[in-house]
Amino acid sequence: MTYRSKRLGLFSGRESSTRRAIYKGCGYDDQDLSRPLIGIVNTANDAGLGHVHLDRLAERVRAGILQAGGTPFEFGTIATCGAVPIGTPHFRYELVIRDVIASSVEIMAGVQLLDGLVLLASCDSIIPGVIIGAIRSGLPTIFLSGGPQLVSPFEGRQAVLSELDQLVFGAQYGAEDVSEKLRYLEDHVCPGPGACSLMGTANTMQILAEGIGLSLPGSSTVPAVYAEKERYATQTGRRIVDMVKEDLTLRKVLARENLLNGIILTMALAGSTNAVLHLLSFARDLDIDLTLDDFDRLSRQVPVLSRVIPTGKATVVDLHRAGGVPALMGELAGLLHGGALSVTGRRAEEIFEGRRSLDPSVLASVAEPVLPDGGIAVIRGNLAPDGAICRTSTISEAIHHFRGPARVFDSDEEAHKAVVEGRINRGEVVVIRREGPRGAPGMREMMMTTDALVGLGLGQEVFVVTDGRFSGFTEGAAIGHLSPEAAVGGPLAVVEEGDPIVIDLARRRVDLDIAEAELAARLKRWTPPEPKAAGGILGLCAKTALQAHLGAMLDDRVTAPDQTL
Repeated sequence: MTYRSKRLGLFSGRESSTRRAIYKGCGYDDQDLSRPLIGIVNTANDAGLGHVHLDRLAERVRAGILQAGGTPFEFGTIATCGAVPIGTPHFRYELVIRDVIASSVEIMAGVQLLDGLVLLASCDSIIPGVIIGAIRSGLPTIFLSGGPQLVSPFEGRQAVLSELDQLVFGAQYGAEDVSEKLRYLEDHVCPGPGACSLMGTANTMQILAEGIGLSLPGSSTVPAVYAEKERYATQTGRRIVDMVKEDLTLRKVLARENLLNGIILTMALAGSTNAVLHLLSFARDLDIDLTLDDFDRLSRQVPVLSRVIPTGKATVVDLHRAGGVPALMGELAGLLHGGALSVTGRRAEEIFEGRRSLDPSVLASVAEPVLPDGGIAVIRGNLAPDGAICRTSTISEAIHHFRGPARVFDSDEEAHKAVVEGRINRGEVVVIRREGPRGAPGMREMMMTTDALVGLGLGQEVFVVTDGRFSGFTEGAAIGHLSPEAAVGGPLAVVEEGDPIVIDLARRRVDLDIAEAELAARLKRWTPPEPKAAGGILGLCAKTALQAHLGAMLDDRVTAPDQTL
């Protein structure tokens, strides 16, 4: 039986001669064009650790598509590595790239009249970018992660890139000579391709893609260099052809229950705070009701089960050996929405039924969790009327109630300089503003300051409060995503040097401890600063980016002028 494209026969009949001629010029024939046309979105490049190996996986995906009777069309999109521009103004691009990638996938899928998509990606904003583009395309889609990298031993433990970051931005300014450690880690901490093997944004998003039903079960945590990953690539290629024939689009797979499962998994993993932005953005493009209230509610109900760095000492490779995502979901069976559909056509409960952790030292149970509630908390208060995000799993219980004077900075660089010059003292609150979605612009990660504090032994002695965001690598005491941000007149804009700030994690509050009348008077006097970028994609971001509690994407809809407040 000849397959008939869901694109309404756009490759048959006399009127389609031109488009057939174009594809025949690319080497395809009539039989190729009579089959499901599958786009392979390949984010491979030579400059990204998580993407440098994806061509090998793309070949396996291509083979699977052909075996199942489809025709593969591979195309690329940009993919950066956020660790490269740290400490430079170019770090501002690392979130807005999500919008650029989403648009590129949407455009290619539409213009080339494809029937389905396989998404190949590994890192940070790249993963949500390709997923959002696929949602917008309306096509059947399946995701394959590049997987985590392997790890190297260092001083009797498993070393990951965050340890090098902390030496670079913190410990090298102390009394100890760390030059030999720096050199060793530089040469060995990244032993090969794949996402850095801790619970950073890259692995959080790889795992969530599987957990919300977009990947084949068990595939996301398979290390980048394992043959098992190649087998999953072939199976992924086969499955997308069947999905096209079933017309199983992402809008049919992804419901509110899938995204709620994503929140539950984020909490249980003590995953990257960036997952909040990305899940909110998925919901926006799917027209699903999802807010910070959902994160707040679930964070109080879901325990932390993962001991992967930075919560514990395990790596994502260890998590894979402990059973991966199916085992994690099996342990959470009583909390998850078992009826959520996946790209396999099966419900979540069918996938994780009977699955349990194979190593409690890496992946704990609900009965004996690592922490009693979720690793990410939603924080509110007069400094964050619309909410903020805190990774509580990296904060000592001894400082869950904290009061200190504000030390105010308008960039990560300024705050980092003060830390390494010894101008920040125990008990103080480092306020970093104008680093939000519009202020940075692009909502940078405050890695330099937080890593310096941890490296200098101040990670549990000083709080960082910012309208910027944090890396999944971030350790120490930090609250980010304060919304509304300073650049649009949020309360953070009027904090003054020495103002008392009170942080109460038990009550989930961050407050400027001054009279309400004084705060109102300061806000009334506030005037908008000049934007840090006026043109290009960053200029567009400075003008249109949504606030963090809405996902921080470029606003592609007509909204009221005060939507950011």
